[in-house]
Amino acid sequence: MGLKKKITSKLARIAEDDWIPTEEYLSELVALLNDAKDDTEAQEKVRNVDMKVLTSLLTAYRATCCDLDVGIFQVLQTLEKFGTDLSDFQPLVFGTEATKNYENLRKMGLDLHVRISPDDAIKTYFDAATLWNTTKYHVRPLTEENAEKIYDVRFVLRFFNSILHPASSLTSKLFVEHNCLALLFSCTSSTDASVRTLAFACLQKFVNHLQELNTEIFTEKALILYLIRIFKHSFDLAVPRISSSKFSVGFRLSIHRFSVITHFFARVSKLMLNPSSDVYPQIMAFLCMKPIFDIQNVPEFYKLLFSSSPEHHTEEREWVLTLISEAMLEPIDYQVLQNRAGIKLLLSSFASVWLDRKSRALILRTLQNAVQMPSVAHDLFTREGLHIWITSIIQSARFNRWEKNFLAQVFCSLLENERKYQRGERGKEQACKAATAAARICSKKIMTVLDTISKDPQFTGEQKKAVASIERIEKSIGKKWKKKKKFNTTE
Repeated sequence: MGLKKKITSKLARIAEDDWIPTEEYLSELVALLNDAKDDTEAQEKVRNVDMKVLTSLLTAYRATCCDLDVGIFQVLQTLEKFGTDLSDFQPLVFGTEATKNYENLRKMGLDLHVRISPDDAIKTYFDAATLWNTTKYHVRPLTEENAEKIYDVRFVLRFFNSILHPASSLTSKLFVEHNCLALLFSCTSSTDASVRTLAFACLQKFVNHLQELNTEIFTEKALILYLIRIFKHSFDLAVPRISSSKFSVGFRLSIHRFSVITHFFARVSKLMLNPSSDVYPQIMAFLCMKPIFDIQNVPEFYKLLFSSSPEHHTEEREWVLTLISEAMLEPIDYQVLQNRAGIKLLLSSFASVWLDRKSRALILRTLQNAVQMPSVAHDLFTREGLHIWITSIIQSARFNRWEKNFLAQVFCSLLENERKYQRGERGKEQACKAATAAARICSKKIMTVLDTISKDPQFTGEQKKAVASIERIEKSIGKKWKKKKKFNTTE
């Protein structure tokens, strides 16, 4: 069977009422479409694909990062590349809730069909909590557990781009309330250049939308504009303008991606609509006094961590610790924190009497995210002595089993990444000997604490964690640490 017939057959099957999407079916279709990139005849057939095919794909789509949704997105993206016009379906609503909308479109045609308004599209098809979850975690590696809880930002940004057109009826306040603006800020630190480009494009379009003459008036409008402008002018490392056939944007992009900075703006965009928040006065005072934003440092790190507020010191401290723990995604974020000696301050604060359990948990999550990055883990091991700090802290009776197990898990990741570093190309013999000796001494002390937890039958969950950590430590210590004679990246 020829390529064109295979593709036609696959697409025709999608148009049938009893078609059920599967990952295997979609991957086969994507492979066939990719094979047709040089086949003009097959592309012509695809370009004129039946509307029922497109609506079936869209109603089966949930816009998440699970394999099934990624497969549907790839099919739609490839069809669009071949010339399939999706503008008739905009806004591209999705899921089972969109079935009635597309049925009306097929029955009435473009002239009589009433398109869904941007406000209804956002409220009906995007969950605000999931958008916020996506804002926090879309940059991190996906797992089977969170793939269905995170939207695919490639689709979401294209959706936002389609509704942010001149004279759009979109309600600006809703866009901010529903965490859409927060997601735009977050996506400017994506590892995908095309995602960053589209995020900046949407930000500029939203600025234009806010400045349009319309009847929408809300108190925070000027503050939102001010926030975006600060963000725009803070990136002083100039690169060429973003441009494409559809848009041109005047934002300047930084060569580096500062997740901690973009997360700060994302959180502030939510905070601006909540003046009753305990941290609102402090953050707004900071923004109003800073016409140019320093992207090399964690905003208000000292002032919020060591808050002098007699009433809201706990809330202010937790706000900045939450920001750091969620935004510690790349080595550059670690460097931004270290510009203010951040790790030293967090470690010294951890054992302080003025720090409560929730704040300690946020510090532990920051350390956990940091040691997942090999280069950062090596720096924490050699320059900050994190392994020694953990060894001294974990033996204290002040901390509960959960905290000690968390400390042990951080230690395990630290140990594993330091071993990889010493075994790699940059490992040195003398440094390796010192690292190995320190690792063994610290491991012995930590395993003594974990052994005590593992023998306590009262807390079975903590027992299992302790046993797992002991196994990880023994495995790391038992392996070779010395640099390989011939470096092999596959090992």
